Order: sequence, then C-alpha cells, then structure tokens
Amino acid sequence: MKLPELAGLFLAFLARLITGAQGHWYGSPPKAEQRIYFANHQSHFDWVLIWAALPRELRAVTRPIAARDY
Repeated sequence: MKLPELAGLFLAFLARLITGAQGHWYGSPPKAEQRIYFANHQSHFDWVLIWAALPRELRAVTRPIAARDY
C-alpha cells in the first residue's frame, strides 16, 4: 500500500471517528459511474465526510469540487 492510499484510509477513519458520520444509501447505492454527491451545509469539511462515507474503491476515483464562496 502506497503513502497516498494509506493517508486516505487514515483521513477517512479520522473523519468517521471524530464526527460519527455514516452513509445511508437508499435506492441509489454508490457505483463507479458519474455522479454528483452534495452536502447541504456550508463547511469546507463537508467534502471530507462525503468522501469518507464512500466505499474505499470509489474514494480513489472521487474528486471534490466546490462552488465559489459568496
């Protein structure tokens, strides 16, 4: 396991440990296809929690983007 993969596992573990965040996939489980996941909060930490809730194989191909702050 390379350093980026190990860092990703640690970051996901830490985010779940601190916040207790969990993913609940009702009717649309995460798949390796083009999707948009969004949060209804205004924290820059939200993308970490969404990312941490995804299965490990999807975290490797999921990239965060953000709207311009207003």
